[in-house]
Order: sequence, then C-alpha cells, then structure tokens
Amino acid sequence: MRCLMCGKPMTKETFADLFREEDVLCADCRDGWKRISRRFRFRGRKAFALYEYNAAFSSCLLQFKECGDEALKTAFLYPDRRLLKRMYRGRTLLLLPSSEEKEKERGFSHLRELFEGIGLPMTEPFLKTGEKSQKSLGRKERHEMARGIILKPGVALPRRCVLADDVITTGSTMKGALSVLPEGLDIRIFACALTPSHTSEDSLNA
Repeated sequence: MRCLMCGKPMTKETFADLFREEDVLCADCRDGWKRISRRFRFRGRKAFALYEYNAAFSSCLLQFKECGDEALKTAFLYPDRRLLKRMYRGRTLLLLPSSEEKEKERGFSHLRELFEGIGLPMTEPFLKTGEKSQKSLGRKERHEMARGIILKPGVALPRRCVLADDVITTGSTMKGALSVLPEGLDIRIFACALTPSHTSEDSLNA
C-alpha cells in the first residue's frame, strides 16, 4: 500500500510506527498536518475541528477539490472515522454548499465524498444563491455571502444534525447556514480544519 498523497510505500519503519493508527497517509504526510482536536463553540453551538488549516492540509485539499484527485477523499478523516461516528451517532450530517459554478467545474460533491467514509446519514439541504466561489472573494464579500444561502424548497430536516464542512475560514458559510435553519433543531458543528485566525472564542462567535 502506498501513501495517497506522496506515493511512498506504507511501511512500519520505527518502533513508534507500530503504535500509529491505521492510515492512508504516511507518517511524514500526516505529521505535516497540525492536529488540534479542538472543541469550541460556534455561535453558541458545540463544535469540533481536527486540524489547523496549514500549508500541508491546504495542499492536499487543493489536490482533492480543484485538481479532481478523488482518491484523496479518504485522507482527511480516515484515522478519525470511528471516533466521529461515535461522537455523532444518531445525527445526520448537513453538508454545507459550494457555489453552483464550483460544483459544475468539479463534477462531484467533494463534501459528500469526503464524509461518506464515516458511515453517517448525509443530506445536502442548502443552496448558494451567488455564483462566485469563495476563492475569488475578499474577506468583506465572504461575510456578505452569508446572506446568499437558502434551504432547498421542500427539504426535510432531521431534528438532530451536524453542520459539516471541510474548513472554517471566515465562518460566513457556516453562519449563513445556521441563519436559515428553523428553531428547535439540535445542531452541532464539525469542520475538518480551522484557519489560524479562528483560534479564539471571540472570532468564532462574532
């Protein structure tokens, strides 16, 4: 078996390697990601993130999302898939939306592929009404974009759910999704990674 990111053979070379969780990335590639396993609150909701969004994580996400390397879909959550399934048992993942432009360009739902390995029910209940992708927007425009998220007409929402995304950057998409969900839902938040700017409670609850 070879590492999905660098292609190096997966071998147990050191004593420490014997105690590592089973993985699809080699130790060098996985260790390049800064693990934070952070529990926090986002807009008053319980939230959890696995990694800080650093250069190594970004490179893998870019290769998966923008270059269409779908083999990397298991790289992000593989060591934590059982943990997340236990943590969110009985809940449905509500996948956050990408712009229609990016969905057509990629030809696949990157979040559906990323999260399918957990084994929890998933749904994609949101639409972005704007056509621009976040990459082309400035910080102020990303905050404004929170107003452009709507629920799909007639969508059925589970009472116990998890808003799930790959990365929380400004938090605009997550805030927009929360703003259109009805009262009375038991909502948790999960992101694979947080940008370094979101290291304080104040920044996440603003």
